[in-house]
Amino acid sequence: GTASVLLAKTLASSTFKLALIAIGTFGVIVSVIFSYVYLSTSSYVRSRSDRAIMTEYLSLQGAYERSGRDGLIALIQQRIADNGLADNVYVLADPSSAVLAGNLRGWPATVTAARGWTEFRAGERLPGATNRPLLRAMLETFPGGDRLLVGRDISELDGFADQIKTAVISGIVLIFVLAGVASILVT
Repeated sequence: GTASVLLAKTLASSTFKLALIAIGTFGVIVSVIFSYVYLSTSSYVRSRSDRAIMTEYLSLQGAYERSGRDGLIALIQQRIADNGLADNVYVLADPSSAVLAGNLRGWPATVTAARGWTEFRAGERLPGATNRPLLRAMLETFPGGDRLLVGRDISELDGFADQIKTAVISGIVLIFVLAGVASILVT
């Protein structure tokens, strides 16, 4: 009846179409801004984290070259005892993957590369953590077969991604609400 005629007139009106175009444009702009903020911040956090991992990794690698396995084990134990390095993860494993030193109970099953960067979920919680952390690490396999993993908990990046996702979803909901309000006002 009258409602369907009114709806048809509303959908056909140029004002309604302009309102939808404006709301759609606003939605795209908001999404681009959130994406930019997310990408630039996560890139910044990751690069800061990578620099810290690399500094620690080079220090431990140097200890292995100077003092061998025993010197590296002593340095890793010293680092684990330092509360200022609580976000850091260390594992030194022999060729059979038995842990010689470190703050993870075992060599991570998902880490199969011999060297280079990797990301993985820890098999267990770190001290003071509420859930299994996301870790980013640098790997090395020494000539004798010993493997070193030096990393950091980058879970804060996960939390940040969740906040951005919530903001994007909220923005989309807001756009739909605005579209509804605009269509009511136009009619």
